[in-house]
Amino acid sequence: MAGDFVRAGVGQSTNRKPELAGREAAERAVAQLAGQVPKLVLVFATAGYDQAPLLAAVRAVTGDAPLSGCSGSGVITQLGSDERSHVVGVMALTGDRLRGAALLAPGTSADSRAAGRELARQVRALALGEERALLVFPDGLTTNSTELLAGLRADLSLPCAVVGGCAGDAFTLDRTYQYRGAEVISGGVAALLLAGDLRMEIDVSHGCEPLGVEQTITKAEGGWVQEIGGRPAWSFFKEFLEPGAEDLDALNIAYLCLAERLPAELRSAYGEFIIRVPLSLQRETGALFFPGGLQTGTGVHVALRRREEVARRAVESAQRLVARQGPARPTAVLQFDCVGRGRLLFGERTTPELIEPLQQALGRELPWLGVHTYGEIAPVSGQTYFHNFTGVLCALYEGSGEAGR
Repeated sequence: MAGDFVRAGVGQSTNRKPELAGREAAERAVAQLAGQVPKLVLVFATAGYDQAPLLAAVRAVTGDAPLSGCSGSGVITQLGSDERSHVVGVMALTGDRLRGAALLAPGTSADSRAAGRELARQVRALALGEERALLVFPDGLTTNSTELLAGLRADLSLPCAVVGGCAGDAFTLDRTYQYRGAEVISGGVAALLLAGDLRMEIDVSHGCEPLGVEQTITKAEGGWVQEIGGRPAWSFFKEFLEPGAEDLDALNIAYLCLAERLPAELRSAYGEFIIRVPLSLQRETGALFFPGGLQTGTGVHVALRRREEVARRAVESAQRLVARQGPARPTAVLQFDCVGRGRLLFGERTTPELIEPLQQALGRELPWLGVHTYGEIAPVSGQTYFHNFTGVLCALYEGSGEAGR
């Protein structure tokens, strides 16, 4: 469905050759623009591709339109969730008053806060006016995303929503990719700034339940949590895993996490806790790396994902979006959904149990593009947070108005 002034098209390809896959997905997206030229392009692809020729093939179709995006562990479209090694999704946007820019800041692994401030500097320098949303795609393996957001907030005063997801790979926890135009980097943050006659509604959900009593992080620095309750973090964490667990493998990451309690004034339909997931283990010290940047003195619970709760709360999230806009129909939908809520949780049932109910609530015919991420970024009660094990829905509507939740 497209409005009179803003149109969106989405294309997908599973061709294993990057040159063919990029062209196929882009051509399918552009074909839905009723002959108009793309103004903005969003690309998500799995890490199995040679990324540079993939993007070059997309741009051969979309031209010089600003392009942003990242790699992920899977791609979501109207067809559902696809976590095969080779799949790419492209969204092309056009409109009379639609404007935007693709941005890129390297060095999130070295100094995530500085990268956030650099991204804010680039946004300010553009001075597009009527900025509605900043879609951000940090490296999901090395970025302290809480620090990145702190740097961005410190230097960005524009009233636009900040939302997105962290780049992923095939759950090898090896290397992720961020895109701007034909450029591909790792260890940075890509972004797409949306401006003009567009507004965005955002909602976020999780399906995790806290276990046991609250514990305190007793030693942490730079995203690494060394001790929880005075014990090595890994020693504490693995008590909740299967006996004999000696490493932080994909299944451990997919099912267990920590829940950090939100301040009382920020609690809402989202719930009481922000979810945090460890991505790396220092075996010699037992320290765990949390890209959410947990701090010494923070109170946390171990939490467990529940499949039924994930699906139920996701549908409630979509219903909240519908209720806020009444009869208005979105021009397009973006979805940032944790890798731990895809095949690792639902097996081959991700599409019928998670994606299709959302599309039924918002509109099955809508242009829809999403990515399975290594962390999500979305506002809760007006404040932007880094999340894990969540699903973020962003409905794009025509017309002016402040973007956000």
